[in-house]
Amino acid sequence: MKWRQRGGDSNGKEEGKEMGVPIEKLKGVALFRGLSEAEMEAVVSLGREVEWGEGETLFTEDEMGETMLIIYAGGMKVSKSITLQGLEGADLSDKVLMNMEATEPVVVGEVAMLTKQSRTATITTTKRCLGLEICGPDLGELCEREPELGFKLMQNLACILSERLRASNRDVVRLATALSVALG
Repeated sequence: MKWRQRGGDSNGKEEGKEMGVPIEKLKGVALFRGLSEAEMEAVVSLGREVEWGEGETLFTEDEMGETMLIIYAGGMKVSKSITLQGLEGADLSDKVLMNMEATEPVVVGEVAMLTKQSRTATITTTKRCLGLEICGPDLGELCEREPELGFKLMQNLACILSERLRASNRDVVRLATALSVALG
């Protein structure tokens, strides 16, 4: 993983030349829906540009986290442990829930960032990825300083979470239906 900032020091991380987050690529991300270019730049300026190689883990299920990522290039898979941990002899392998290509920017990690709780899934790159990491406390400070912008951002995050909850509900209904048919 390579960390690149728009300025300042690299906080001990590997420093590379400035990548320059392409604002035009980020305009399509749901987090920025309804924001002016100046508002988008205010949010982007909080972030740190990150590059991951193929096979790197972005987040690990059940680990604590306070950041979210906007992935704007690359591919990744989302997986979850499908068994109860702690059961002797249980298969602790992960189940891939989704493979994603960042043809449109993708927001991930927002649940742990907002709730200050553990990550809900493991995300691993399937090819080189480029993204922007935004720290929750920094975003919170921006929202307090600029409440109108903060309202728009929280409303957009609520929409992202609502869309994911609806998709999850559809998946549960499909699984329940398939189980019902299988059991007769």
